Amino acid sequence: MALRGVQRATIDLDFILMLEDLDRADAILVVAGYEKKFRSENVSHYRSKNCDFGRIDILHAFRGPTLNMLKRADRIEVADGLSLPVVQLEDIIGLKVQAAINDPKRHAGDWSDIRIIVESAAGQAIQLDWELLRSYLEIFDLTEQLSEIKEWYGKIDG
Repeated sequence: MALRGVQRATIDLDFILMLEDLDRADAILVVAGYEKKFRSENVSHYRSKNCDFGRIDILHAFRGPTLNMLKRADRIEVADGLSLPVVQLEDIIGLKVQAAINDPKRHAGDWSDIRIIVESAAGQAIQLDWELLRSYLEIFDLTEQLSEIKEWYGKIDG
């Protein structure tokens, strides 16, 4: 979210990695002092022994929607000579919807983040792809939420 100009108070990093890069990422994170706390077919979670470093979440890219997120990503410069691919705001929202559904304890926080993203986009006059957002909401049978999201943006019409 931060690389798209939307600030949050939490200290965590989220990455989308191809399956063939997971073992290499694991080795790098372990050397950097992180411990793998969870790994499934879809995600990996790491925590540092140093609480100031926060959590790292890795989404495993192998399904169509996630691979398409990577295709749409823009390279954003994060330091002199270093740029990273960063997914679109709509893709971040899609991931937040999925996280809210997958973990009910995260529901309120993730929907709050979605609202912050949408209001920030509106404030910066960034056009959102409403059909892409609709497609993410349809996955979880939440298309009725689209009108509320449009209200947050200030777009009341269809």
